[in-house]
Amino acid sequence: MKQYSKRTAIMHWLIFLLVIAAFYFGHQLDESKDGAQKLSMYPLHFLIGDLILLLVLVRIYFRKKDGEPAPANANPLLNKLAAATHGLLNIALIAVVVSGMATAATSGVIDALKANDPSLIPDFATVGAKGYHELFIGILLLLVAFHVVATLYHQLVVKDNLLRRIMIKRFD
Repeated sequence: MKQYSKRTAIMHWLIFLLVIAAFYFGHQLDESKDGAQKLSMYPLHFLIGDLILLLVLVRIYFRKKDGEPAPANANPLLNKLAAATHGLLNIALIAVVVSGMATAATSGVIDALKANDPSLIPDFATVGAKGYHELFIGILLLLVAFHVVATLYHQLVVKDNLLRRIMIKRFD
């Protein structure tokens, strides 16, 4: 097997796009001073997070079921580092979503949404789970940066076409 399964590849790129969207909407929520605008963005941010969690869990299942390509490196230590990075990325994605759910559940923002009342939007600085949500986002961003740099290193320096392994298009 030279590539991840097509469905694993599709989920990889879909999760990537959804993480960008979730990060964008989360940033907009933090920066916006308009309560009505915030009320309209929360459900979308929550939905994207829920989709990410679902797709990560399904991707883990399919990656186990469909198998994965042989390690790209001859170096066992680098193979372990790559496997650990993939595992930590999955854990970080799950932790970001779960901590986001905890933030929503403990902050009172659900009450603001139910009442459609921007004045009920809580001060998230006082919500403990929000600190964990932000911590896990930071960890996720560091892991994604490491993942991208490692991929670019393989693609541009080692020139082993590593990126083909996760492409949706099938190669021989």
